[in-house]
Amino acid sequence: MKRISNRRWERLGAVVGTGALLVGVLAGCSTGTAGTDSGSTDTDKALEGDVTLTWWTWSDDTQVIADGISKEYPNITFDVVKLENPDAVVTKLQNAIKAGKGAPDLVPVEYQTLPQLTLGKALADLKGYGIDSYEEAFTASTWNAVNVQDKLVALPMDSGPMVMIYNKDMYDKAGVTAAPKTWDEFATASQAIHAADPEAYIANSGDAGFFTSMIWASGGQPFRTDGENVTIDLQDEGTKKFAGFWGERLTAGELSGLSTWSDEWSKALTQDKLGTLLMGSWMISGMDDYGPAGKWRVAPIPTWDGEPASAENGGSGLAITEQSANKAAAAGVLKYLADGDGRALLNTTGFPSTVADLADPGFLSFAFDPYAGQPANEIGAASAASVVPGWQYLPYQGYANNVFGDSVGKALGSNGDLDAALLEWQDTLVAFGNEQGFSVNK
Repeated sequence: MKRISNRRWERLGAVVGTGALLVGVLAGCSTGTAGTDSGSTDTDKALEGDVTLTWWTWSDDTQVIADGISKEYPNITFDVVKLENPDAVVTKLQNAIKAGKGAPDLVPVEYQTLPQLTLGKALADLKGYGIDSYEEAFTASTWNAVNVQDKLVALPMDSGPMVMIYNKDMYDKAGVTAAPKTWDEFATASQAIHAADPEAYIANSGDAGFFTSMIWASGGQPFRTDGENVTIDLQDEGTKKFAGFWGERLTAGELSGLSTWSDEWSKALTQDKLGTLLMGSWMISGMDDYGPAGKWRVAPIPTWDGEPASAENGGSGLAITEQSANKAAAAGVLKYLADGDGRALLNTTGFPSTVADLADPGFLSFAFDPYAGQPANEIGAASAASVVPGWQYLPYQGYANNVFGDSVGKALGSNGDLDAALLEWQDTLVAFGNEQGFSVNK
């Protein structure tokens, strides 16, 4: 069974994705000067030459993956540069693009950050190297994420289709005998859990990554980008539907104010004071630290009508920078990592994004100890197939998530007016986008 790492930042980065502040997406940003690349698109020939590829990463597992590639292609060596976290990678890359030099050949990019770096001309278009031929190998949502502004800018690595991980013991004690299938049932369970133990809550109020994913799963499409034209509507039907429901839970005092990934949050999970995680499927194999084996279960996230509808929550792609002088060789590496033995290397560190792996009987039937042997990957795979299509991130989503806490986050923490907070967040994002050179809501 391929299991994700339990390293805290890898999970935190996937979900929160606060993102580095922009070094000018449009205003004052250089064009990402290309290196002395030969212009060849012959990836097979490029892999026969002696090439060293620089690979920036935030993951401890990248060196292992690089070594595995070098065993297959002995002429290809890697200079793996480990940075602190996804934000550090983005900041360093944006600085290199602004300077016109210094970018690596390969760089992982969170899906939500791809539009920002694409508009900043940081990433190479991979269509000319044959990467586009792998479309059918990947889930629709992850393939959509790496296609930005009519360019294919990365190869999907992992994915984060949302699931509901819940404390069955805690639910049973409150008289909730089945996982909620609808949000109405979730509300009933929320009331019962808090009534049974006033110090217990069905969930915490959430962060930017959670909130945008729930808007997505609710059918909201608040962010639309067409070139430099951006539309932001945090009053659209899906956004208001989820915000209204979550606001009711806040007003009723049924949600914990603990910050996701904080020590207090972890303690609440282990002490049966926090009953539910609504997160990407990468968390399925990360629950060993939160209590005795057998107390957790996995179910689909609730929906408005009980029919499957999900969203992505985390995940990243592997991109080639525009400055790379070895694009053909780097693209050959991406082809190797697209399927087969190469894809197996990537799948050791995340929830799969490939259709074949999500349908693999061994993967689907794996029995997890935290869930009393439940084959929980089946739930994650089904979620991947039910991700609502059409979602777009802002071309400055990192900034959006950074300032989320100043408005919506503040309301979540104080039982405030979520609708008014969404409008405040929108005003901030519109103003920032226009300052950066976009045409927002004009």
